[in-house]
Amino acid sequence: MPKALFFSVPAHGHINPSLPLVKELVGRGHEITYFTTEDYRPRIEATGAVVQIYTGIEDDYFDARGLDGSRPQKAALALLTTTKAILPGLLEAVAHAKPHYILYDCMCPWGYFIARIMELPAVSSASLMPLSPRSMLTWQALRLLLPMLAKDFRAGNEANRLSKALGKQFAVKPLTLMNILNAPGDLIISYSSAAYVPFADTLPDNVSLIGWTMPENHADEPFAHDSQRPLVYISLGTVINDNQDFYRLCISALGGMPYDVLITTGGRFSPEQFGTLPDNVSIRTWVPQGQVLKQASVFITHGGLNSIHEGLYCDLPLLVVPQQTEQTFNALRVVELGAGLMLKPDTLNAGNLRDAVTQLLADDRYRSQAKRIGETLRSAGGVTRAVDEIEHLLRR
Repeated sequence: MPKALFFSVPAHGHINPSLPLVKELVGRGHEITYFTTEDYRPRIEATGAVVQIYTGIEDDYFDARGLDGSRPQKAALALLTTTKAILPGLLEAVAHAKPHYILYDCMCPWGYFIARIMELPAVSSASLMPLSPRSMLTWQALRLLLPMLAKDFRAGNEANRLSKALGKQFAVKPLTLMNILNAPGDLIISYSSAAYVPFADTLPDNVSLIGWTMPENHADEPFAHDSQRPLVYISLGTVINDNQDFYRLCISALGGMPYDVLITTGGRFSPEQFGTLPDNVSIRTWVPQGQVLKQASVFITHGGLNSIHEGLYCDLPLLVVPQQTEQTFNALRVVELGAGLMLKPDTLNAGNLRDAVTQLLADDRYRSQAKRIGETLRSAGGVTRAVDEIEHLLRR
């Protein structure tokens, strides 16, 4: 029975894509121990994996440090600092467990170093979009990248220094500044498709684009949209979702329109805080998103990669309102593919929000393109293909 340790970071967007993969591995007879924080224990245990709680990493790891996709060098420094602190203890745990291979989220540098130090096959779970050098050299990409790199230049230098020091200490190849947040492996499992990833044909051969697999939802009550009118679903995800002004703008712009509007606040605000709502608008702190998307007509999203994949998987045209720089990359790709529209937060108003929703509902070309990309996400092989490739790697 193959045995593996899975190292991830405490973030919904990084853990959620891995859960169907872990469940498939367990179903194939792999023994998986998943390193995480306490908040994620129930969902991971539901896959059949054994949960191991980190020492020294808390549930609010990113929030407590003010980290998001607009400050990559600051995030890189925090993750390398954590790596240096927890690596000795984790190496002892790995030596005791004697796994056959190591799995890790691409933004988990300690997983990368553990695999290299222990000389074990390494599988990277790419929760971020895999980007080839070619895709980084477009004008749009450079216009977003260069200001980010200049913002925290010293933090980037220090992260690079820490990585080199760890590499020298353990006689392994360090991560470079460009891949600290997207650590490679012998095999890289990406939850996307060649149709969505820009310049996918220039990616390394060890990147496997398996498409998207909708995580199972264990909601106590299934969601049902009983109205005959179209449903517009609005969510800012699970990280930067405390923008009450945005939710109020959506209510003002879309209230009274000839469609239903469902807003989820991700637990940041209670529905009562918004007072009396228009008849066509409802607000919930949480919804079973997969079920909602299957019944929606338009998805207004912050542009996190998982949310984009889920929306396209369900053939939905997207209106992307990015809340950070990384999400702007994703939004630009959606627009480039013709599967939706983007509105920048600094130019957002009730008029252009309402006009964009009207356009997405009226023009079938957006849904047609979303359906085309969705089909590639559904037919790329999924976790069955991913586990086949992991087992092939182990046989090699």
